[in-house]
Amino acid sequence: MAVRHIRNYFEVKPMLKALVVDDEYLVRMGITQTIDWAEYNVEIIGEASNGEEGLELALLHRPDVIITDIRMPYMNGLELIEKIREQDMLVGIVVLSGYDEFQYAQAALRYGASTYLLKPINIEELANTVRSVGDEILGKKQLSKRYSQLNEELASISKQFWQDLLHDQLHDEEFISNKIKLLELQLEPGKAILPLSITFPPDNGLQGNTVGKALEDAAATILEAHSFEQLCLFRDSHLEWVMILRTGEPELAGDSARKLGKQLSEWSQQHFGQALSVGIGKPAGEWNGIVDSYRQAVLAAQRALSGIERVLYAEEEAGARCRREIRDALAFIREHYAGNITVEMVAAAVFVSPTHLMHLFRKDLNKTFYECLTEYRIEEAKRMLRNPKYRVYEVGNQVGFTDSKYFSQIFKKMTGIPPSEYAKTYG
Repeated sequence: MAVRHIRNYFEVKPMLKALVVDDEYLVRMGITQTIDWAEYNVEIIGEASNGEEGLELALLHRPDVIITDIRMPYMNGLELIEKIREQDMLVGIVVLSGYDEFQYAQAALRYGASTYLLKPINIEELANTVRSVGDEILGKKQLSKRYSQLNEELASISKQFWQDLLHDQLHDEEFISNKIKLLELQLEPGKAILPLSITFPPDNGLQGNTVGKALEDAAATILEAHSFEQLCLFRDSHLEWVMILRTGEPELAGDSARKLGKQLSEWSQQHFGQALSVGIGKPAGEWNGIVDSYRQAVLAAQRALSGIERVLYAEEEAGARCRREIRDALAFIREHYAGNITVEMVAAAVFVSPTHLMHLFRKDLNKTFYECLTEYRIEEAKRMLRNPKYRVYEVGNQVGFTDSKYFSQIFKKMTGIPPSEYAKTYG
């Protein structure tokens, strides 16, 4: 005993939780009382007289090791093992069987038992077996935990990589190459990257975290019907998400992505009562084209916000189904939004009266002229605020707000947060 105590002093092992399942009271007493389990760093967390009780205790306490007999009433040892494995529980199972139950013991191994011991049980052999099986299980649990942590870290690394890449903040080719290998993002011949900019309408009252989880679940379900491989989906700014897809059919990607975007927009309408807008960039078969493709997606999403079409492909015109006057007016807004433009100026540029133009905006877009102008200005402001070189007052002035206080009020109304906080959070 002294030798064992010295060994345990230097080899501190983690505490194991064990459950004993046997219909014979004396056998359970022999196992739990005649072994100094503390010496083996094992805690007996429960006893059960049949498989049903054993399963209930196992689900409640989540032991590392279960010591179970084969023949028991209500639910035998084989049935218990089967039920345990159905629960996907990581636990070692030590089966006790007599010589006449040897075939049952072999069946138990096929069902997923770790090992078996023949009766009469050698106490020291049982203790050492429980410790050995438990150590193996603890090792698997630690490995599973490390894999889980690694997956979380990789998800975080992937998100940061895509954010930095798409916002043109990565210029070291070796660094980019190493990240591509780490995240297994290599572009094989015939494959391409397709970025989508997913944007909810401003001033919608939705909470970003709630939206994000729902969007992730919906995207996973909708993507099952498409041939795209989702590489990343992340929140890039307030109520704006970016989805990165990989496709093996670049020539068909645009139409497929439109269908995907429409399904997402319809889901949003049903789920939140508001349709989101989706901008789709052109497929990029080379890494140096992805930044431009993403910019195309962002611009398309911004155009979609001010148009009747909720899903737009790169360089596709917002409000394509609108009448010519509205399309020309939206083009004028995109070109002159930073100036002090008025509905009279735009009406003159598209050759209609101001009153008629305002009527057309209401009829075709269900928005006023000034709502469309303000939405576009705020979208441009958000894009600029993500760049740390711009100050808040500079941004407001450059997108057409001469009064910085008024700019802050409108920005907060439409996004839910002040521009300074937006820049700090997403810049």
